[in-house]
Amino acid sequence: MRTHIARLICGFALTAGASFGTGSLPGSMAPAAAQDLPCVLPEPADAPEEVPDLGPLHDLATGAGTTVAVIDTGVTPHPQLSQLVPGADFVTPAAPHPLHDCDGHGTVVAGIIGGADYGVAPDARIVAIRQTSGHFRIDPDDSGSAGSLASLADAIHDALNHQADVINISVVSCVSPSTRVDDAILRDALARAEDAGAVVVAAAGNITDDCPDGSFVYPAHLPTVVAVAARDGDYTLANYSVTTPEDQPAVSAIGMPEAALSPTGEGFAAGIYPRAQAGLEVFAGTSFAAPVISGTAALLQERFPEESPAQLRQRLIRAAEPADGFIDPYQAISSAGPAKVTAPSEHPVQVQHTEALESFAAHRAIWLNVSVGLFVAILLLVIGLRQRSARTVREAD
Repeated sequence: MRTHIARLICGFALTAGASFGTGSLPGSMAPAAAQDLPCVLPEPADAPEEVPDLGPLHDLATGAGTTVAVIDTGVTPHPQLSQLVPGADFVTPAAPHPLHDCDGHGTVVAGIIGGADYGVAPDARIVAIRQTSGHFRIDPDDSGSAGSLASLADAIHDALNHQADVINISVVSCVSPSTRVDDAILRDALARAEDAGAVVVAAAGNITDDCPDGSFVYPAHLPTVVAVAARDGDYTLANYSVTTPEDQPAVSAIGMPEAALSPTGEGFAAGIYPRAQAGLEVFAGTSFAAPVISGTAALLQERFPEESPAQLRQRLIRAAEPADGFIDPYQAISSAGPAKVTAPSEHPVQVQHTEALESFAAHRAIWLNVSVGLFVAILLLVIGLRQRSARTVREAD
């Protein structure tokens, strides 16, 4: 059986046929990829007049002292992103330009996380890592090129080399659960992230012809990754959001940003025109829900710096609403008490299993019975000694 080469697409709610995940083979000797398509054109927008009051949230934490890596299509410098720094570029490695967003995607993601006026964690340092793009030519048989799982693993390593506390991945690869994929290199990178103390957050994916519901979504459905679905404004999960596996907690956030930074580097955008003569595509999708949770994770990293990624994931899960997993950043940050983590499992983000709770109850019952039995034995011994002492006194008289 030939191993499937999985490629990554951005988590847009795109029309069928939209393609992301192109580039060139990473490496110092690789030629720069040829740009096949012109960059997207953003639709200008005014700054939003009505946005949620983030003051109470930022009274508790702002992301100060934390680093969030954005593995995406690059991030364009913007006045709202004062702490933006370049990471690696897997699209044009011979002429790296990670601070260039030709797709109008990574800049929006970064703004949701760390935008000065509207970001969840405005004081977080943002590392831009360009791992994919829909505007550059690649070899479709090259398993290590930009947009591949191999280059995603390399991007995670680059994020960790930049001391990332949180890694946001708003790109996905959808495969049939029966498809064989060699994902060892990606799992190794995620294991290193866990050991390094970094929380990995990924878009759950959008339902398209190439990503039907029920697909296995990389990297969202891998252990230790927080998979984020999108929620509509009517307090229900968006109908385009790929369903997470039953053994993975449901986590969601609003999939439409309140303020989308323009990839031109100035102002805001209402959406993009991906191609000439194409219609406007508004910013909506799990791509833009994931950075809300990444920003929240950065706030948790600041507020609870000694906690492990597993403990921080438990805080997120504990704050999620039961119906659809919606997380309000303020509720997640303000919740009191230590995060409790159960024994490691294939999905460490899971809530404690029923069997574990039943086992604990059984052990508690055993210890209770032993304690009662020991107390009765001691009581009988004391009574016996007193009776014997009384007989001894009478015999002496």
